[in-house]
Amino acid sequence: MELYCDNRAEDPNPPHGERGKFRKVTITLPPAAYERLIHESARRKIAGEPNQLLSALLREAVTHYLNVLNEGAEYGRS
Repeated sequence: MELYCDNRAEDPNPPHGERGKFRKVTITLPPAAYERLIHESARRKIAGEPNQLLSALLREAVTHYLNVLNEGAEYGRS
């Protein structure tokens, strides 16, 4: 279940070599969140799906979350 972003946002997982403007961050996760990421990564690997790395999963999750926030803000503007 790969998440795709719409045209309003950048691709969270562009091909290698096209991440020049990306910023590196370090995060600390609760053990349960880390385990869920590991399981999703393994599921994608077994299914032969792309974006199996934890960093790719986190980029997708953050992009999705920010899109949801943006949609909520747009919906709230009447």
